[in-house]
Amino acid sequence: RKYFIMTPVSCSFGDMLSFTLTAFVELMDHGIVSWDTFSVAFIKKIASYVNKFASDISILQRSLAILESMVLNSHDLYQKVAQEITIGQLIPHLQGTDQEIQTYTIAVINALFLKAPDDKRQEMANILAQKQLRSIILTHVIRAQRAINNEMAHQLYVLQVLTFNLLEDRMMTKMDPQDQAQRDIIFELRRIAFDAESEPNNSSGSIEKRKSMYTRDYKKLGFINHVNPAMDFTQTPPGMLALDNMLYFAKHHQDAYIRVRLLLSKICAIPCIF
Repeated sequence: RKYFIMTPVSCSFGDMLSFTLTAFVELMDHGIVSWDTFSVAFIKKIASYVNKFASDISILQRSLAILESMVLNSHDLYQKVAQEITIGQLIPHLQGTDQEIQTYTIAVINALFLKAPDDKRQEMANILAQKQLRSIILTHVIRAQRAINNEMAHQLYVLQVLTFNLLEDRMMTKMDPQDQAQRDIIFELRRIAFDAESEPNNSSGSIEKRKSMYTRDYKKLGFINHVNPAMDFTQTPPGMLALDNMLYFAKHHQDAYIRVRLLLSKICAIPCIF
C-alpha cells in the first residue's frame, strides 16, 4: 500500500505514471485504503498534473478522477484540494477537444461545489455565473461538433441542479409589503417600462391621478394586485426570486423588456404575463 501511495509522487512522466495512476484509481475504488491517509505532498503532486496544461491526456484524466474522489470522500481532503485547484485552473481543460477530459473537469467542479461550505459555494456560484465561463461551456461542450455522451449529460445536469439550488432561499422568501426598499424595486420596474410615455406627466396632476396611472401601469405589467403589487410576492414559491428575475430582465435587457411589454399590452391587447 505504501509503495502505491508513494509511486505517483516519485514518478514524473510517461507510461509508467499513467499505468500507476490507473492502478491507483482501481485500488481506491475497492476501498482497500482510506482516502484520509494521503499527505499534502501527494495532493500537490496530483494537482500539479492537472495544472500542467500540456499533460498527457491519460495522466490528466486519471488525475482529475483522483481529485474528484478525494473531494467526495473526505472533508479534510476537500479543503486541501480546494487550496490547490481553482475553477480558473480548470477552465482550459473545458476548452479542449477531448470530451472525456471535459467530463472529468466538470465532475471535479461539481465535487468542489457540492462539498463547499455555504460561503464558498456562493462564491463558486458567482464564478460559474460569469458570462465568460458560461460561454466556454456552451461553445466547447454543449455546441461542440459531437454528440454529448451520457456521463457528460449527467455532469451538466448535476451542475445545473447545484446552481439552481442556491436560488431556493430567495424562492421561499416572502416579500415584506412594508419594506420600502423592496417596494422601490417594483416602482423601478414600472418606471423602466413606462418612462418614455408617462414620465413627463409624473410631476403634474393630483396624487389620486398618479395613483390611478400607477394602478393602470401595474395592470399592464401583469400584476394581480394592481393597487399593491407587493402582495404578488408574498406567495412562495416563487417569492422574491420572481422579483429578482424581473428586475434583472428590466435592467440588463431593457430594450427587450420594453418591447415585450409593448407587444403584449398593445398589439395583443393582453397584459404582460409576469
